[in-house]
Amino acid sequence: MAGYVTKLVGHVYDGANLSGEALINGVFAEITASGVKKVTTAKDTLLRVEEKTELWGLPAVVLNVTGVGTDEVYFIENEWEVNENAEWNEADYTLPTGKYVRMKRLVPGEQVIMSVDGTLYAALSVGDTVKPASGGTVAKQSN
Repeated sequence: MAGYVTKLVGHVYDGANLSGEALINGVFAEITASGVKKVTTAKDTLLRVEEKTELWGLPAVVLNVTGVGTDEVYFIENEWEVNENAEWNEADYTLPTGKYVRMKRLVPGEQVIMSVDGTLYAALSVGDTVKPASGGTVAKQSN
């Protein structure tokens, strides 16, 4: 997976928490007693599918934030460490466990792009409502 914030309402990022597991950009996470980890259950942030596209060759969706509940869920957007002797590939960057996480609690009006697996991509349509789901991805909200 990969992803980043494409439209900001406010430039407030949290960078004061350590990762409790290896984290990639473009996943939803929460703060736990053992550090920042990908969400393990559905959360109450609501996002609308604005566009189906590709991101670095991966199937991806552009999501508009339409509502935020009481769950403290964050979108991971780490800056990657550049190795001058290696090929740059933002899609493959993983933040190791025990490092400070750059993440943002999304607010209505913001927009993100995130890669998704092919099955989820095929199941989503423009206009669908999704929520952060287990594994840091999103799931279509039931009507």
